[in-house]
Amino acid sequence: MKKLLTGLFIPFLLIAEQPELWQAAKVSKHLNDTYTLSVESDFRSFNMGEQLKYYHGDIGISFPLIANVKLSINFREVFELKNETWKQEHRPHGTLSTKMKLGKLDISARTRFEYRMKQDKNPVIRNREMITVKFGKGFTPLKLVPYAADEIFYDFEESELNRNRFYVGFEIKSISFMKAIVYYLQQNDLKDDEWKPTNIVGMKFSF
Repeated sequence: MKKLLTGLFIPFLLIAEQPELWQAAKVSKHLNDTYTLSVESDFRSFNMGEQLKYYHGDIGISFPLIANVKLSINFREVFELKNETWKQEHRPHGTLSTKMKLGKLDISARTRFEYRMKQDKNPVIRNREMITVKFGKGFTPLKLVPYAADEIFYDFEESELNRNRFYVGFEIKSISFMKAIVYYLQQNDLKDDEWKPTNIVGMKFSF
């Protein structure tokens, strides 16, 4: 078990500078046997919380579309600090998601289409594809469930893949009243024909 936990935190030890800090909270409520309402807030900061750089609020409805496939229809309002100026974006999006089990592995996949209405820019469409793999039912008294995930971003305006996010972390299943996730994330962005990395430490709490 020590080897497992050490492996999870190796990426933190390799970070040469302070990473960004991302903190999100999500509340979901079953409206009936079919529909679920969710509300999410997400705060992202430079240098482990020293300066806020991004915030979004998100509200949506999800429901089963066909067997083992769920559809979510959401609206997200984004505020992002760029060149010392806060920029606003309206972002409706739709997501198809599914799950499967393979031995001790829980595998989930999603595809999301976003219609991005940026301030002072023409609207653009972006696609995001994500796969997540979780292992086991929980280790240690905290019931830690390790996971890894990868997400790719395709920009239809530029007709290119221009962002990749790789996650490694764990879910804490010993907390009965919420789902808590702690992770390390490396985000790589394509800029001027070069992939530029950003290191991130994140937490997400779901109620």
